[in-house]
Amino acid sequence: MSLFKKSLAQAKAVPTSTENKAPTAVANATQANAPATVNEQTEYQLYAAAIESDLAQLKTFADISDKATYKSEALERQDYLAYINQYRLSGQNHHNKVLAWVFIWLVDLKRWDAVMDLLPLMIEQKQPLPTVFNTKHWAAFVIDQLYDDANYYLAESQQQGLYDIGFTLRRLIFVVKNQDWAGLEVVGGKLYAIAAKVNKAQLNLGSALYFAEMAQSINDKAGVKTLLKELQKMIKPAEPEQQTAN
Repeated sequence: MSLFKKSLAQAKAVPTSTENKAPTAVANATQANAPATVNEQTEYQLYAAAIESDLAQLKTFADISDKATYKSEALERQDYLAYINQYRLSGQNHHNKVLAWVFIWLVDLKRWDAVMDLLPLMIEQKQPLPTVFNTKHWAAFVIDQLYDDANYYLAESQQQGLYDIGFTLRRLIFVVKNQDWAGLEVVGGKLYAIAAKVNKAQLNLGSALYFAEMAQSINDKAGVKTLLKELQKMIKPAEPEQQTAN
């Protein structure tokens, strides 16, 4: 058992009577955006310390593949996903750096099913992105990553990749279906534009046309005007000219 897991097990073993008599310093540290109970605070503090240690270790790697390997191993070694699942089930809602960084790692590792499962929580709780990122919107962060992946599969004509990314894009669009894109027009247009291109490549022409129209309505500079015309011609061929009456 790792030192971290031993510390966590010891924290969970604290008797209820001791929890009720928590030191004043701990009680005073409780804030509106902090876990509600001493047990939750202690658990969060341990996981937060673990994630900080892992982030420091990641800075020692120069190679992207080495970073990915470390993230994947850390997710297992520290039981981060089990903690996040417990966080969700317990109904906690506070600024959670563990949740934020684990979500980012899942995106980096392209574990899209897990990302889509967690994204509604990130948005609903308005979890803050780490300050190292330019965007403040989780949907925008995910869209940028999916956009790059989808373009790669389009360029390489990888049908399985297009199928998988197309499914993920549909899930993402469902999550953000009520999103107000005011101020995020570029991001919203980007999402629907790439979804249109992926669906066109898969010959899902009806969906491609719908997504292209959405992209254009959100941002008229989304780069889908030519695509729209092509899809409209493919789906709605021009009516044959009527013969002139004799």
